[in-house]
Amino acid sequence: MAFKSLHKSLGIRAKFTFMLALLGVVALVGIGYGAYTFSKQNSMKEADTKARMMEAYVKAGRAYFMKDQRPLINALVERDRFYPELQSGFGITRRILDLISEDSLTGFKFKQASLVPHHPPNKANLFEESIIKRFKTEKKRELSGEVWLNKKGSAVPAGQGEPFYYRSKPIKMAGESCLGCHRDPVTAPKDLIELYGTGGFDKNFKAGDLFAAYMVYVPLAPAYAAARLQAAILFGGGASIMLLGLLSIYLFLDIRIVKPLMELSSRTQEVSVGRNLDKSLMSTKMKDEVETLARSIDRLRISLVKMLKRRKND
Repeated sequence: MAFKSLHKSLGIRAKFTFMLALLGVVALVGIGYGAYTFSKQNSMKEADTKARMMEAYVKAGRAYFMKDQRPLINALVERDRFYPELQSGFGITRRILDLISEDSLTGFKFKQASLVPHHPPNKANLFEESIIKRFKTEKKRELSGEVWLNKKGSAVPAGQGEPFYYRSKPIKMAGESCLGCHRDPVTAPKDLIELYGTGGFDKNFKAGDLFAAYMVYVPLAPAYAAARLQAAILFGGGASIMLLGLLSIYLFLDIRIVKPLMELSSRTQEVSVGRNLDKSLMSTKMKDEVETLARSIDRLRISLVKMLKRRKND
């Protein structure tokens, strides 16, 4: 009821301006939301590209280590000796990527998440365990998407941590060279046992078993913040332009339509009561359709004046 009475009390200027403002707000909200969504999608694509680059580096570096470096190192190092910096593909990859993250790719995370790791930090959390299980059941070669992580690196509901784009690939036991350090403590180097203990072994392991996954995490918070800023700038700029447009329309209606009509109405009322009958209803303010209307009413005034003169003469 209040809105209805307000609507009735408003003039044509206010009604028309209000309608345009309402449509403009709806359009601005739609444009802002669309811009934010589009920016987020671009952020995901950019994050995927960065994750693929890191993944390609890991894959190439590990292949080179396993094929060319490791056989030579094993030939030079005694059987019971174990130097993670030289003989562990996981250790070498992890350390290199840690240095890259500290220097060039701040916020990036890389983890070789394992169900049965030697190195405790490589222990898969619940989210990473679910990824490994999916690799086993769905037979997929890669998985990716958005995930929110807390400070401990565990997945949390959206909005309760920091957003990351993750990309993952499965890790399988390549052969006897891997099984020698992961299946049975008896066959593993003594140095490895002294360094990590006997907790990272599984006697059921065999070649080809999927036991871990590469996890690349690309931070999305900066990209999302930029997307929000871009949407806010677009919304603010659009709102400013809309306000200027509404003000221009309001002034145009006031000068070209409302004031001439009010003047025409006032003069028509004067004519209706017999005042200023010899004065034209036309005005320099009246243009276009308002001028046409004024001419029509003015012809009625002229006809009225002529009729009154005839009656007076009769």
